[in-house]
Amino acid sequence: MKFSWKLINTFINLNNIQLKKFEELLTLSGIEIEDIQYTKDRKDNIFNVSLTTNRKEILSTLSLAKEVGIILNKQLKILPVNLFTVGIQKNKVTDKSSRIVYASINKIKIHNIEVKDTPEWLRYYLKVHNMQTEDTIKNIQQYVKLKWGLKLYILNQNQLTDINHLFNINTSILKIDSLKLKANNNTNKLIIFVSSNSFNNNTTSNINVYEEYYFNAYIDTIKIISTIMKCTHGKSQHLYKIKENYFSNIVINKDEIDTILGPMNNEKFNNLSSKSIISSLKQLKLLPYYDKFLQKFSVRIPSTRKHDLQRKIDIIEEIGRINGFHRFVDKIPLSSRKGKISKISIKIKSIRNTLRQLGFHEVVNCCLIKNRLEQNIYNITINNPITQEQTELRNNIIQNLIDNYHNNSKQNNNTVEIFEIGKTFQKNALNKYIESISVGGLIHNSNFIRDNWSKTARYPDFFHIKGIIETILEKLNVQIIFQKINYEKNTNFTSRTQKLFDSQQQIGIYNIKNQELIGILGKLSPKYCKEIDKEKKKIYIFEINIQKLNKTIRLNNHLNYISRPYSNYPSVTRDISIKIRKNTNIKEVKDFLLKKQNLLIESIKVLNEYFNKQHKYKSISLRITYRSLNRTLNNKDIIEIDNHVNKTLLHFKSKT
Repeated sequence: MKFSWKLINTFINLNNIQLKKFEELLTLSGIEIEDIQYTKDRKDNIFNVSLTTNRKEILSTLSLAKEVGIILNKQLKILPVNLFTVGIQKNKVTDKSSRIVYASINKIKIHNIEVKDTPEWLRYYLKVHNMQTEDTIKNIQQYVKLKWGLKLYILNQNQLTDINHLFNINTSILKIDSLKLKANNNTNKLIIFVSSNSFNNNTTSNINVYEEYYFNAYIDTIKIISTIMKCTHGKSQHLYKIKENYFSNIVINKDEIDTILGPMNNEKFNNLSSKSIISSLKQLKLLPYYDKFLQKFSVRIPSTRKHDLQRKIDIIEEIGRINGFHRFVDKIPLSSRKGKISKISIKIKSIRNTLRQLGFHEVVNCCLIKNRLEQNIYNITINNPITQEQTELRNNIIQNLIDNYHNNSKQNNNTVEIFEIGKTFQKNALNKYIESISVGGLIHNSNFIRDNWSKTARYPDFFHIKGIIETILEKLNVQIIFQKINYEKNTNFTSRTQKLFDSQQQIGIYNIKNQELIGILGKLSPKYCKEIDKEKKKIYIFEINIQKLNKTIRLNNHLNYISRPYSNYPSVTRDISIKIRKNTNIKEVKDFLLKKQNLLIESIKVLNEYFNKQHKYKSISLRITYRSLNRTLNNKDIIEIDNHVNKTLLHFKSKT
């Protein structure tokens, strides 16, 4: 909307304010000036103002001048009403159906006098506001509206029949008969001046309804009509309707103002004082009252601002606008209170980092799927699904990972090492919904491991994948055990994923304390990956319930070991080769060596393993290190060490 600098100066003195300073003040107060155009012939500046929807009451020059007066804390050049109320006839409207706030009626006589053309100065102001200039009467009406925001009607006697339609007023209340208009007499006209014709609770009053503004506007309009039309006017008749200008109270604590606005950008960084807040509220015409004991401000909202001042934050924003937002520190206040991260979130982060370090890529899939397994009573179906591919909530993560694998295999990607951490959903025996967080993974890599440089790389075996899971669980410091799955005791968990695993290569992950199944590790069943049998591919999958895994974590509040310094004395080593059966575990050999409670043994390491297919035995090479913590080993100790080695070889019937 455009406004004239000269027309604004008729209401408020802006001669001592620079144009740039004026533009900056309006912008900081929330009224943005898009551009300024200077007219040489009138020596005037035209402001193109951008108004937001919450400031829709600024629709006239008087409205903008009032806002500028509030920002600059200056009084408007409005004459006191008391000087003009003496001798003016006033009638109080008691008709509840009438919506008039103020109305004035005057009779003018234009007999034998021609109506002059519209003056150039009036045409200029209409042109500034992009209004088309028509006849003189309509030009005066438009000028009064853009300057004062009030409506003016100049009617003949024969036009009074439509007066109710024009501004909803009862003609009997106006007492038009007392003005003694003659029928079919065009020399006599009525001037009807109203402040509002649609003042109700459903619309916002964009008109200045205060008494001093209304009568100043009325007097200014009568002068303009008398000057331009060279007519005489009779006695005025005024009507008014009593209406409260303030409609609601809002109470604000000073702490709320300090918290939202923050400290001032000064040397001491103090908050806005109570006196400054009261001064700002008075400047905004909000009639503040301050309770020092409770430190609360009570303000009354005028009817002209009821559409945008409805909450506490609106009042606080107005206080900041009047004082200038640039005067407050624009930094987020520091808080000494730190948020807490749940234990599960910490474990999820640790699992994610570990899998990424091991070369896995994280994927994210939708929780809505179409279950390709047999229907299960624990599945949760969706009513009216959008697509046939999203009919259920997933009860496992592996199925999504299998789909990811198929998409990669279509692109000839032979290396798929992916994992996902997400939510799964199911129903329990009591038909209640359960939401849990799980981690699932899929490994398909034909170049996973190489025995030596002379051989080609190959797929991992079951124990390689088991080692990866053990690495993850070791970092989490959990107490679990790998053992055969008992499907009868864990129907709720295994029914979701049992058929996805190869029955010959799978193992359960159990809580060592209560023997609860928390995860499954194994090879993918060929039923759900047809190309496995054709191309002899190996795909391994796993899924672990993170919430159940979190219960198995062992806290290291008390260490179960004692640290001690290294021995400063030399050691003695013996390398031995023992022949054992192919089913004999190396652990049995180590246990026998330590069974004699030989305190000199420091370590036992496996150097090599050889398997003889013809005689079906295997030969292992061990390196045994002997050392004393408090002395150097002597000849007697060496003899005992050799005897200990010979007894071991005799026990396993292996003499090398």
